[in-house]
Amino acid sequence: MKTRWLCLLVMLGLLIGIALLTGSAGAQVVQKSRTTVVTKSAQSSWPAPAVKPGWQQRLSITLPHYTMYFYKAKVSVKGGTNLSNSYSGTGSVGDVQHESSTGSFSVDGTIDGVIFFKGKPPSSVSRTMNGGAAAVVNGTWSDQGEKWLDPVNGTTQPFTCSGKIVSTATPGNMTFKATRSGSKVKFTLSTQTVQLMNKPPDSCPNDSRAPSLGGIEPDVYITQFSVPKSKIGQKTFVEKISGPLAEHRSSLAVVCGGNSSGCTYNMAWHGVVRFTRTRVFKVG
Repeated sequence: MKTRWLCLLVMLGLLIGIALLTGSAGAQVVQKSRTTVVTKSAQSSWPAPAVKPGWQQRLSITLPHYTMYFYKAKVSVKGGTNLSNSYSGTGSVGDVQHESSTGSFSVDGTIDGVIFFKGKPPSSVSRTMNGGAAAVVNGTWSDQGEKWLDPVNGTTQPFTCSGKIVSTATPGNMTFKATRSGSKVKFTLSTQTVQLMNKPPDSCPNDSRAPSLGGIEPDVYITQFSVPKSKIGQKTFVEKISGPLAEHRSSLAVVCGGNSSGCTYNMAWHGVVRFTRTRVFKVG
């Protein structure tokens, strides 16, 4: 009887052990199945974007990338004037009866620190640049013709006079304004900001208009030109200039003021601006 109960207890223990082992294995299978489902689900979704730290995002967005090119601009201008002036009536002794004069002048100066940009400079960088330099003025003029010796009897005598062309400021000066616009940089250059004049005029007769520069507005020495961006960065390049501009040629009429029918006057000048690169500075 005792042996029979012992056998029953052993059989019961074996059954309980098998049940426990089976439950544990099932739980492991379920767990693995869940893990597999989650993993597959994660792999099939869109990949999460790589997020940079905040400081890297700010740098990649706001950091400018551009190059500054520093140049010096050597301005060289040569010009001339022609005048023919005559009076049909008589005048006082020593007055001009007829005169013909010519003049030639040059203006030279070097402007340092002209800056060009390539790339995308920050919006805080002004699109307009101003500058200037001292200028050296040289020139001569000559005048010849007839003046009244005896107006009553219609007697005249020849005369000649000459002198130098100078600036009313010592030294003379030139200025410029440059504006970045699209694919070019626009320049307005004043090769001389004051009047040029003759020195001395004392040997000329009364009412002489030689050398035909005094009193002319400084606007006649203004010119305009553009530098294309394709030239920016080159070691050297040259731009041609000339004047007076059409809108300023009316200022020349002052020379023949009061005698438009018997007086003709013309003035023209031309030159070059030679840019030479002195420094390159890269940002970004």
